Amino acid sequence: MDTKLDMMSFSILRNARKAKNLAYKALKQMKAGNLDEARELIAQSDEATTLAQAAESDLLEFVEGNEKDVEAWVEHSQDHLMSSLLATETIKEMIEMYDMQHA
Repeated sequence: MDTKLDMMSFSILRNARKAKNLAYKALKQMKAGNLDEARELIAQSDEATTLAQAAESDLLEFVEGNEKDVEAWVEHSQDHLMSSLLATETIKEMIEMYDMQHA
């Protein structure tokens, strides 16, 4: 990885993976009845998602008008971001539902 494009893509990928992993850890904590821990982990997931989205914005700005420079793995990193967003938002809803049922 030696180009700016590569580094931006890697930043998206790294932070999106971290966000998804934290979201699934939150789900496990919720299932174990540890809601405070689940909420903390989902907050950390949100922070990683924010970093991934910032890197994605930088990447999109960088390639604007130079779409031919975008490689397949750049698109792959964006796919990871989208799947982490979906996982995090779904798990947030699950935590809220669990909390309501056990309140």
